[in-house]
Amino acid sequence: MLRVLFETKGSAFFKQILQQPDKYRYQIIYSQIDRNRKGIPFVTIHYYHFNKSNYFYPASLVKLPASLLALQKLGSLESFGVGPETPVVFDSAWHCQTRSGKDVTQLSGWPSLEGFLKKMLVVSDNPSYNRTYEFLGYDYIANTLRQKGYTDTRIIQRFDFPCDSLSAYNTNPVCFIKGNDTLYRQPAAQAVQRLVNPYGDVYMGSRYYDALGNLYPFPRSFMFNNYLPLDELHRMLISTYLPEALAEEKRWDIKPEYAGLLKKYMGIWPRECRNPSFGYADHFKKYLLMGNGTPLPDTSDVRIFNVVGRAFGLLADCAYIVDFKHNVEFCVTAVIYCNEEDVLNSDRYQYETIGLPFLGELGQLLYREEVQREKRFPFSNADLRSLFDK
Repeated sequence: MLRVLFETKGSAFFKQILQQPDKYRYQIIYSQIDRNRKGIPFVTIHYYHFNKSNYFYPASLVKLPASLLALQKLGSLESFGVGPETPVVFDSAWHCQTRSGKDVTQLSGWPSLEGFLKKMLVVSDNPSYNRTYEFLGYDYIANTLRQKGYTDTRIIQRFDFPCDSLSAYNTNPVCFIKGNDTLYRQPAAQAVQRLVNPYGDVYMGSRYYDALGNLYPFPRSFMFNNYLPLDELHRMLISTYLPEALAEEKRWDIKPEYAGLLKKYMGIWPRECRNPSFGYADHFKKYLLMGNGTPLPDTSDVRIFNVVGRAFGLLADCAYIVDFKHNVEFCVTAVIYCNEEDVLNSDRYQYETIGLPFLGELGQLLYREEVQREKRFPFSNADLRSLFDK
């Protein structure tokens, strides 16, 4: 289905990229969504050049599972009076850990899990991901992902050079507070498990620079880095917005109001965000459909609920795209390698000339196909739309 669509309706530029799969290492997963008369979704998944063992560094894509894990764990602390807005402070118990301070961008003046999720999902903030990782802990992440059936996903590092390898095994003491009272104290933890990439010692690049600017004339190993295969990431997206399409054991145990926060922050435009406010354009972090600056149709009511990744010349997006006005909803997850020199950390990547135009056109092709696709029962999700009417 995708091959026919791309070959008949893709631009010359788009087709040229598709003709070079080894160079651009693209992978695409697209889900069509149909509903029955009760509104229950049924998903048909299409794969294009997907290869689970073809490693790519997920970068900020891991912020989706980190958010899901954090909200599920937060639900288990409800009996202590802890919720998403509860102030949280981090102490240090190891030489690479840091204490947290106040956060003047939040209404309470203190950090909170909701604040971390907001910054992670709206503008892909890395320090917020690091604190979320510290709240979760290495073993909790590994065990919960395995229980949910995400057997190949590895979230085993923070984004904190030079302390993002061995330090990932050790996580900070964490306290949730209310005024001068401590509601819940989580002690420092050292991981029992030691995970590596399920496909062994995987590599990227022909050469790479380290963080100090030294050039190494051989590929970089990613054996101890995060790994998030496209199919498992795509299923996480479906589990967030279309949980009824999955078996119950594969769904997240997240309170509806917590899930609403996740959905809202994945879908708002940066200009709509408050506490903090951001001055980015609408297409910032919305690579599919509009990442190259293409405006949305004036006649549409589109929301893009997504998470992106951008590192080492890899550009990726995982999105649930909805047009409330035209009865459109679909999921797409895609990655492309925009590194002509195949040198990592060179900062000479083709994001603007290759990656964003490719992902933008991919989203537009699928959107136009969905607008024309006949559906027996209309899509209606008042709860989802109401997130932005408040």
